Amino acid sequence: MKGIQALLTILTVTTVLNEVVISPSYAQETSEETTVNLTKVSCRELLKMSGDERGLTLVFFHGLISAKKNQMVVDRIKLREATDKITDYCIDNPNAILMAAFEKYR
Repeated sequence: MKGIQALLTILTVTTVLNEVVISPSYAQETSEETTVNLTKVSCRELLKMSGDERGLTLVFFHGLISAKKNQMVVDRIKLREATDKITDYCIDNPNAILMAAFEKYR
């Protein structure tokens, strides 16, 4: 039951991420780009996000990598450690692509 609750939390966060990051404002959709190329998001962009937006983006990318690896079981401690490594990498390499950092440390 605890695992299902964690999964529901992840799904909820992913839904929120879609609203916050990918579609910042419905009013702005007509004047701004409405698509995000995930292979072009830089570490600098991640670091410039607000705390909540950064957290949601990290969760989204963790979910994306988990799906790419077909991982149906995740270790939260390892995810936290990977997040720390990714964040440190991005601080040291702000021009790097965020996806590359996730592929390296996940």
